[in-house]
Amino acid sequence: MPLSAGQVLENRYRIAKLLGQGGFGAVYRAWDTRLSRPCALKENLDASPDAARQFEKEAAILANLHHPNMPRVTDHFSIPGQGQYLVMDFVEGQDLQETLDQRGPLPEAEALPWIVQICDALEYLHSQIPPIIHRDVKPANIKITSQGRPMLVDFGIAKIYDPILRTTAGARAVTPGYSPPEQYGRGHTDNRSDIYALGATLYALLTGQEPADSVESLIGATELTSPRKLNPQISKPVAQAILAAMAPDPVHRYQSADEFKAALGRIPSPRPSRPAVAAARPARPAPAADPSVGAASVPVIQVVRRDKKTKRLAIATLVLGLLSWILGCIHPLAMILLEDPLGLDSGTLILPCIVGVCGGNLSMPAALAMGGLMLAKYRDQAGKGEYVMAIIGMLAAGLMMLAMLAMTIIILIVLMQS
Repeated sequence: MPLSAGQVLENRYRIAKLLGQGGFGAVYRAWDTRLSRPCALKENLDASPDAARQFEKEAAILANLHHPNMPRVTDHFSIPGQGQYLVMDFVEGQDLQETLDQRGPLPEAEALPWIVQICDALEYLHSQIPPIIHRDVKPANIKITSQGRPMLVDFGIAKIYDPILRTTAGARAVTPGYSPPEQYGRGHTDNRSDIYALGATLYALLTGQEPADSVESLIGATELTSPRKLNPQISKPVAQAILAAMAPDPVHRYQSADEFKAALGRIPSPRPSRPAVAAARPARPAPAADPSVGAASVPVIQVVRRDKKTKRLAIATLVLGLLSWILGCIHPLAMILLEDPLGLDSGTLILPCIVGVCGGNLSMPAALAMGGLMLAKYRDQAGKGEYVMAIIGMLAAGLMMLAMLAMTIIILIVLMQS
């Protein structure tokens, strides 16, 4: 039976409201009357003696966890015949499921720094002795504080992993779309189960859609749609990292949260949207400024510098190609005008005129090819669209130049015969 608002537990924690409820318990917002501050109260409804013993063991371990991207467990207690309770810091902020419901798909530049920080939190949990498996990573369990810091919440009971027996003790729950196949039934879960769930979380953040259920995908009842099919703005490296994290077989996933973080860290940060001045003032405080992110902001600076060089080189190539074309067209005309002063006959002029025209006209498509591809690289490093448009433009320019070349040669021949 759910706790009611105003009910006081342990003569200290007054229930404010129910935040969420599932088959194994509930989470409440409460008020710590002793410290005069809000807190989160997680209730485990399994009141059996085995569950009580497991709770005491795990609560003692969880109470000693300290990480900037996780709330602290500040207290724990049991009520005979009713359940066990964990008291945690209450995290103010909106969870990512609420953000998705309101805004739809999020841009990579916003979502990736959050996921990188959650990788740090998971690596911290997995490195404990014994390791702790969260087993319920999903957008609803990641809250973003007013400072832009992601917090992995709702970690609690029945998640301590025995690496020798390859089992997790206690109750087991699944969240369709986010739980890997091994979390169903009697499968063996480990740290790679959290990696699958975090990859599925990133999938949902960038596509705005819940991933297909892992078991249904495994048996062929449904298919996991490629993230880029749902949102073409997702870069290829990010899509590949998501699919690698969500591999049905744990052997084919990243083997640690640090590996997943390293894969995301190698992905160039997306360029700020134009205009650059507007992009410099994000609506939400930039998570990368958090000290726990480390050097997450460095790749952004490197990519912007590289893009500026690419843009300058592309423009210089186009300008040089245009100049060479102009000079190539002027060259034969100049030689014809200088025919009498130089004392040259028309036959002597034919070869240099044709060479000049060919050089000038053929250099322009080559410049368009090089400059167009480099501008496409500058505009969109990952997508195919810009490259296709550049190639189409180059082909059109090339055909135009060939037509002009043919016309110029005909004119020169007529002039030489006159």
